[in-house]
Amino acid sequence: MVPSIKYHLLPIILILSSCVENRIFIQIHPDGQSYFRFESRGDSTDVLDNDYLHPSYLDGWSSSVKVIKHDDDNNWVMTTEGILLDTSILFFHGDGLPLGYAFNRSISEKWFSIEHTFSLTFSGRRIKENYPKLYEAILSEKPDSLYWLPEALTVLMKKGLDDISRDSLSLKQNIWNQRLVNHLQNSFAKLTSMDDLKNIQKDRELFLTDLFKPFKIDPDLPSNLAFAMEKHENILKSTLDLNDDSFELKVIMPGQPIFTNANKVIHDTLIWNFGLDSLLSDAYTLSGKSVIYTTDRYQKTLISVGILFIILMTILIKRRY
Repeated sequence: MVPSIKYHLLPIILILSSCVENRIFIQIHPDGQSYFRFESRGDSTDVLDNDYLHPSYLDGWSSSVKVIKHDDDNNWVMTTEGILLDTSILFFHGDGLPLGYAFNRSISEKWFSIEHTFSLTFSGRRIKENYPKLYEAILSEKPDSLYWLPEALTVLMKKGLDDISRDSLSLKQNIWNQRLVNHLQNSFAKLTSMDDLKNIQKDRELFLTDLFKPFKIDPDLPSNLAFAMEKHENILKSTLDLNDDSFELKVIMPGQPIFTNANKVIHDTLIWNFGLDSLLSDAYTLSGKSVIYTTDRYQKTLISVGILFIILMTILIKRRY
């Protein structure tokens, strides 16, 4: 039997307003070091949840939380900062909780210039591929749970069944799992109100027990399946929690920016603004390249060319006379 657990149920209604402002500032130095500053500002529940985390675990980095009173509200501000010496780092893995993101930078020396390249890549949440109706609901800002939640629960059930039988996922087991999923889809066709959805969310194990009554199953399957679904449900819930978040990235690069996919560039500062809509499918990469022209090498080249020219002219003159 699976131990008693508290299920983190999916929200019945999507919240479509931004409650947390996440700001990331990166200054890339010519010597290979990179300074990072992360700031999250908003309600304590959202700032301190696990959908998006600061890399406060890194050695030598500092992190703090303070409360700023504004009128009758309290804004929580979390700040994390530090120096990165590595050229690349995976801050958080992208397969689950929390939101994954990774940083890469490189330096390329050419004869007349030095090019600096960076990228910050956020893992895609794959909502478009796995939950197409939820994807539509988020983009259209039509949070009708009767439209997207049945599909989401069906996908979660399929993922949970596959996890339970992963060690013996034969063709026969695959067909059996699909029968149960199809039965779930047919039962959802009878849903007509929000109350029906709330009852399903209220007690997942009881719902699965009633759902599987027409089948001869292991008595522990409903509790095992509810437990297996929780892992994937938590990942999906964390994605929905990101709907409250807005992101701003500012990067100062050495030299003159020559390429970027930033929303705007102000002098040497690249600026991006984005939200959950940018993370719904595949990985989202923010990148830029800058150049520093090496005047000393340019001057040395000119001097060398000048000296060679003088030598050649001297040789030609001597040969003529």
